[in-house]
Amino acid sequence: MRRIFFLFFCFPIFTFGQVTTPSSITNSGGTFSNNSVIMGFSIGELVVQTLQNNEILTQGFHQGDLKITTTFVNLDVKTNIYPNPTTNFIIIEFQKNVKADILVYDINGKAVIKDKLNDENQKQLDFSFLKQGNYLLHINMSDKQSVYQINKNFVCN
Repeated sequence: MRRIFFLFFCFPIFTFGQVTTPSSITNSGGTFSNNSVIMGFSIGELVVQTLQNNEILTQGFHQGDLKITTTFVNLDVKTNIYPNPTTNFIIIEFQKNVKADILVYDINGKAVIKDKLNDENQKQLDFSFLKQGNYLLHINMSDKQSVYQINKNFVCN
C-alpha cells in the first residue's frame, strides 16, 4: 500500500518539480511579435528566475541580447553646407543638379523643416524662426542619405 501511495502521489512531484525554462513572477505583461522580432514585457516585475551558480534567485529586469542594425549609404555628390554655425539661414550647395528631399529635425526628433530639390544644385533654408540649438539636416537622394549637424546660434541685436 505504501508503494502505491508513493507512486501516485510523490512520484509526480519529483518528475515535474523542476522547470528549466526561464520564467518571471509579475503582476502583468504581454508579448508582441512580427516576422523578425519577438518582444516580451512585464509590468510590476518582482523576481526573475535566473539562478546564478545554482544558488541565488535574482531580482530585477533581465534582457537577452537585442541587436538592431541599420545601414545607409552616404551621398556620392560633393556637398557644401554653410554657414555653420548659423543665425538666420544655411545654404546647401551640390557639385551638380540633383533631386533630393531635405529634412531638418530638432533634438527631439521632430521635423521642423521639409523641402525638396528638383534638379537644382543650390538651396537656401531659413533657420530664423528656429530656437537656438543643434539640428540634424538629412539629405535623401533615392537610396542614399547624408546627415549633418547644424548649430543655430542666438542672434544678438
